[in-house]
Amino acid sequence: MIITSKDNETIKKIRKLKEKKQRDISGKYIIEGVKLIKEAIEEKADINTIVVCDNCVKTGEINQNILYEIAKYNCVYVDEKVFSNITDVQNPQGLLAVIDKKNTDKDIKFDEDIIVVLDDIQDPGNLGTILRTIDSVRTYASNCI
Repeated sequence: MIITSKDNETIKKIRKLKEKKQRDISGKYIIEGVKLIKEAIEEKADINTIVVCDNCVKTGEINQNILYEIAKYNCVYVDEKVFSNITDVQNPQGLLAVIDKKNTDKDIKFDEDIIVVLDDIQDPGNLGTILRTIDSVRTYASNCI
């Protein structure tokens, strides 16, 4: 069955996850794109629902291998109009997943090294912001020890 109404209850719940308050209350968040969903599957994330844009499947935009993998999960198929209503991405790949947050209420160990991994940074301004944030965290951590 393909969902064609943005007023569908499942779609309404997913759309609400755009708000931080709703993500915190529900303990769920959204990831989008083939690469992130593939990584979530490999890392055995608690995938609640995978939303698939039916038009993208028909046009072959989504690789068959990933379709075989996601078929093992609770999949919801939607039309392009509904998918564009729940995505924040300008050029969506036609896949998004709702993931349950892991309960990671662990104490931060400020005496350990900070490791930052960056991949495919396109904007030098973003790199500068990241480096300033790292420096702030390092300074804050050294004051806490």
